[in-house]
Amino acid sequence: MIGTIFLLFFSISSFSYTSASLTHCHPDQRDALLEFKNEFELRKPPEFFEEITQGDWTWVNVSSYPKTKSWENNTDCCYWDGITCDSGVVIGLDLSCSCLHGSFKPNSSLFRLRHLWNLNLAYNDFNASSIPTRINELMGLQRLNLSYTSFSGKIPTEILHLTKLVSLGLSSSTFKRSQSLLSTEKPFLSQLSQNLTNLRQLDMSYVNLSSEIPQMMISNLTSLRSIRLHGCNLFGRFPRLSPTIRSIDLSVNPHLESSLPEFNGRKIPSSIGNLSHLNILDFGYNNLAGEIPTALFNLTKLSSLSLASNQFTGTLPHNITSLSNLNIFNAASNSFFGTVPSTFFNIPSLESLDLGDNQFSGPLEFGNISSMSKLQRLDLSKNNLTGPIPTSISKLVNLERLDLSYLNTRGPLDVGIFRHLKSLQQLTLSHINTTIAIDLNAVLSSPPKYALDLSGNYVSVENMSSVSTLSSQLMYLFLSGCGITVFPEFISSLQYISMIDLSNNSIKGQVPAWLWRLPELHYAELSYNAINGFKEFPKDVSRTMMTDLFHNASTISSRGVF
Repeated sequence: MIGTIFLLFFSISSFSYTSASLTHCHPDQRDALLEFKNEFELRKPPEFFEEITQGDWTWVNVSSYPKTKSWENNTDCCYWDGITCDSGVVIGLDLSCSCLHGSFKPNSSLFRLRHLWNLNLAYNDFNASSIPTRINELMGLQRLNLSYTSFSGKIPTEILHLTKLVSLGLSSSTFKRSQSLLSTEKPFLSQLSQNLTNLRQLDMSYVNLSSEIPQMMISNLTSLRSIRLHGCNLFGRFPRLSPTIRSIDLSVNPHLESSLPEFNGRKIPSSIGNLSHLNILDFGYNNLAGEIPTALFNLTKLSSLSLASNQFTGTLPHNITSLSNLNIFNAASNSFFGTVPSTFFNIPSLESLDLGDNQFSGPLEFGNISSMSKLQRLDLSKNNLTGPIPTSISKLVNLERLDLSYLNTRGPLDVGIFRHLKSLQQLTLSHINTTIAIDLNAVLSSPPKYALDLSGNYVSVENMSSVSTLSSQLMYLFLSGCGITVFPEFISSLQYISMIDLSNNSIKGQVPAWLWRLPELHYAELSYNAINGFKEFPKDVSRTMMTDLFHNASTISSRGVF
């Protein structure tokens, strides 16, 4: 998400003087731009940029189109897409998400645009080429964004000669996965703090820094408001922060002994409460421990707080409502215990709450849900919570993703409570220990629209020859270990289904012929059943489909790719 925020920042900042200028584009500026255009192919990147964090997929929608395609020699370059001019010279070049593909030339014509103060090339593919050392010739640059461009190698120290920079984005990743392509020499951060003293925003996520953060970096960068050093292989102690800092992302740096000043071992200090302007704080995947200081909840301007995948313990305070501007709270995969504060559901601005994989216990309660609730994602899975799902959940009318896996319901599941959740797209209720079978027909008569997981429960699939129009949109269906004895015929109606999991059941007989005719199916997990063959072996499958039949009848026990 923060990567998207940086992209938006650089795009918004490139406002145009063009409409107010009466001077046409200088010929030398036009020629340089046309040469730059011809240095690259136009190649459509994936529709979605994907980011992996410790096995968790995060999808960021990146809309790309070829801005340079409309550049023509006989037109005024000051009116070209992505160009900002002042008195006929190019001062802004925003080619983010422009489908550029190819190696970046060391002597690119870009460096003839000496008056640039804003350069945004984010979300293109420069084919693992190096950042040119001639970047220092663009001495007027105030904003530079080279994030997600597939640059590789050492970041040239020449970039530190751009002393007017107020925003620098060098986040290193490919379009396929978050992996470090860029690195620096160890003195880089010290030199940065000495030279780039005007910086307000810094993003070097996934750059392999392999260093400590020098104290002078914070004391010298007095204007710094946002710092993102996600997955940078940092270690040592983080220096004292300025109270004017508004956004911090130090996640996925497991070798940091401390992520803020005055840490006692690996604990968050109470002095965190002094950062009164902070609105984004991400401590995820940092091997931190201890209890959360109450001072953290004095940061009333926080909109996003992540404590995920650490070793935090203790209870969460019920005065969480003091964070009245909170949109995202993620404390998953820790050792928090006690009850889940029902006051979470009194925060009208909260859109995402993830408390999964902790040790919370007691009855599941939502308290007085705000009538203005914006909650879209709720994950309380893998805790020790008990009791039925409260009927008040029906008030969460904006809910899109719900995961209550391993809830000990100790009774039947009332599927009717989901009928009011009209926006629900993904429902995960695996291993919820119901006392009677879950009526799958009733579940599919309501949302979810795209994904359903009832694994580890006894599920009734009787009298299900077809499904409702709403449920026919299902793309992912997980019914592993549900006591199913026959191949569910209703699946043949799921024309959008991409993945099914029917493993660890007692399904007998043959794989039905209609399975191969499902147009979008890519993976079928059928292992650990009593399947003994195929009614019809696939003759012509137009796409790759993986089928796992491991541990069935000996004649077909195999994993296949068709």
